[in-house]
Amino acid sequence: MLEPHVPFFPMEPITCPKPFDDVNTGFQIKWDGVRILAHIKDGRVELFNRKKNIRTRQYPEVAFTLAELISHNIILDGEMVALKGGKPSFTQLIRRDFATDTDTIRYLKRKIPVTYVVFDIIYNNGTDLTEYPFNWRDQLLKSLITSKDPIVVTDTILHRGTTLFSVVKSAELEGIVAKKLDSPYRIAKKNSDWLKIKNRRTLAALIGGYIFEGREVRSLFLGVFQDKDFIYVGRAGSGLNRQSALLLFEKFQKIKTSHCPFINPPEIGRREVVYWINPSIEVMIEYMDFTDEGYVRHPVIKQVMF
Repeated sequence: MLEPHVPFFPMEPITCPKPFDDVNTGFQIKWDGVRILAHIKDGRVELFNRKKNIRTRQYPEVAFTLAELISHNIILDGEMVALKGGKPSFTQLIRRDFATDTDTIRYLKRKIPVTYVVFDIIYNNGTDLTEYPFNWRDQLLKSLITSKDPIVVTDTILHRGTTLFSVVKSAELEGIVAKKLDSPYRIAKKNSDWLKIKNRRTLAALIGGYIFEGREVRSLFLGVFQDKDFIYVGRAGSGLNRQSALLLFEKFQKIKTSHCPFINPPEIGRREVVYWINPSIEVMIEYMDFTDEGYVRHPVIKQVMF
């Protein structure tokens, strides 16, 4: 039995290789952010991430607005998103999500505004809604909550998944989620009632470190600048051809540094030796999405900008 302010693991979609149309399915945009479940009880709001860690302090404006909008006990499911240039920026968002110092949180609240995109309701006024069908929950959600910045109730497109995916791909968004209209909400489970269809995207990143063998670079440690901070976003080796690997090794010898340039140093294997460089060489990678830790998932190097 669900109870507000008692965290739990959310339902998760499984991967589907391509978009589809289906009269028994509703489709929603999959936003590139952090999964957040909003619990409201007796006027007090608590925000939890997918790992049941509390995130209320990190997003005070969201908690404040939810308390204004909702007067009864409720649990909502959604995604916290930071927009940059009209598009979600996960690297911006993780700066807020990882912040713990009060002054830093206050500063980032002004610097990096967020939007809480709500896509499901699973508890309402003493009633556990997890066994109710998605279509019923979706209609209830839209009847109870009106979008008010920074809260947005997401649209659900019935039947037309291929059309929505084309829009998402053109906008370079993360993808879509397909939800069977009669599906219950299965706590802590991955189930084919929910399917995620991902749009592989590109990212321009700078090299901050490398591992080599012989005179060939084998793996690149990549980051992006957020203001003056150089943030580690993952490592990549796939897609790097031998000619580029040899040329990079030569260029790296001229820009070596003794210290790690990332503000969030990566974990290094016991037997790995990493050499750091000043981040000045850019690569274009293709990737699936970001992990909860803020690292690119399944990156492939598409181009090295020498």
